[in-house]
Amino acid sequence: MNDLFNFQNGHTIEKSELNTVSKIEDIEENKQVRLYAKIDQLNCQMTKNNTEFLNIMLMDRTGMINAKKWDASELDTKMFKSGQVVYLEGKGSKYNDKLQFIIESIRLVNESEDIDLSEFYESAPLNVDYYKKQIYGYINRIENRIIKLITENLVRKFEEAYFVFPAATRNHHAYISGLAHHVTTMLKLAENIGSIYSDLNLDLLYAGVILHDIGKVIELSDYKAPEYTPMGKLIGHLNIGATEIQVMAKELGIDSEEIMLLQHLVLSHHGHAEWGSPKEPLLKEAEILHFIDLIDSRINMVQEELDTVDEGEFTKRIYSMNGRAFYKPDLK
Repeated sequence: MNDLFNFQNGHTIEKSELNTVSKIEDIEENKQVRLYAKIDQLNCQMTKNNTEFLNIMLMDRTGMINAKKWDASELDTKMFKSGQVVYLEGKGSKYNDKLQFIIESIRLVNESEDIDLSEFYESAPLNVDYYKKQIYGYINRIENRIIKLITENLVRKFEEAYFVFPAATRNHHAYISGLAHHVTTMLKLAENIGSIYSDLNLDLLYAGVILHDIGKVIELSDYKAPEYTPMGKLIGHLNIGATEIQVMAKELGIDSEEIMLLQHLVLSHHGHAEWGSPKEPLLKEAEILHFIDLIDSRINMVQEELDTVDEGEFTKRIYSMNGRAFYKPDLK
């Protein structure tokens, strides 16, 4: 009897049930559980009795479930938002014959808690150390002293964020270390293109690749649940990046054409005004930068969808690829 401590709705709750951290797939009707989960979506709503409640979609690697936090306090409505990992206690319940989770307590996860964030956040295929080695390796190949100084100092200035931030909030490389993954792939593309077009200035091209999205670390709020900051919305990462180049040049006491060329690479890499670039590419290196950025971002989006289907099937229509559905060949 010592292991039995409560009885609710016909279900005997054992201490061992609450001493074990569950997954979403473990939730059953009237079963008391505690678990860690990520808030995928959250809305504050009103009941018929005019009291606030949280309507939450929870997720972990085992699945997703709708959850309710009744009688939400003002603190609850302000504290919790999409993208956060939280600790919850509660039980499963059926509504219209569909299982949901009734939250009895919820709190943010403490940094000291030993949980594996990869359970909740998608991340780049390789670790941060790999991307650091690759990107700093390409920086060391840059022979022009000024270009190398600006590039290396900017990466070191924003290093903590640069290697963990996503490249976007959605569409391409929208995961932890997505920016570093994107840059590393683009550097390899740039190197191969440089082996064909021998008159390219690889110092400019490598620097352009490394710096083209550096403004993202200011445009976005954080690496786990990124939102656009006021500066991101009002100024944008192209202008932020170009400004940071100018600021670094001033700090280093540099006033030379290289600064203007680096700024042009950053400002023109979207290719067209309607895509967000205030200037179109007017350097060979800028034109190539635009296209390898486009190649890697688009292939990443397509591959993400191809990974969700079997051979011989089409992906769902990809909005950012003009609504095209891509086929996954069944080839040996």
